[in-house]
Amino acid sequence: MNGHAVVIVGGGPTGLMLAGELALAGVDVAIVERRASQDLTGSRAGGLHSRTIEILDQRGIADRFLSQGKVAQIAGFAWIPLDISDFPTRHNYGSRCGRTTSSASWPSGSTSWRCRSIGDVR
Repeated sequence: MNGHAVVIVGGGPTGLMLAGELALAGVDVAIVERRASQDLTGSRAGGLHSRTIEILDQRGIADRFLSQGKVAQIAGFAWIPLDISDFPTRHNYGSRCGRTTSSASWPSGSTSWRCRSIGDVR
């Protein structure tokens, strides 16, 4: 693992997003992940909030996630639903995922964002 400016431990959504952003900025990034594949056991994210969808859209990958869920008004506070349909954004909604959100929806680092993924590190 010598020679990388940044090594990110964990190839989940946060690690992959960070690696992508750093790679786009020209930083040499390596990702280490203990799982041998992107398959997940159990539930992870149950959905995406409006701001998350905006950030994914800025990188051109929002449709990968939106196609796996249902658009919904999911914002709320203290169990009171809040209508965000008039928020000043292209994505004034959330998305609920009907099944386990998979890291497979994230772009492959080596092809989309020029990151090196070092898999199955235990």
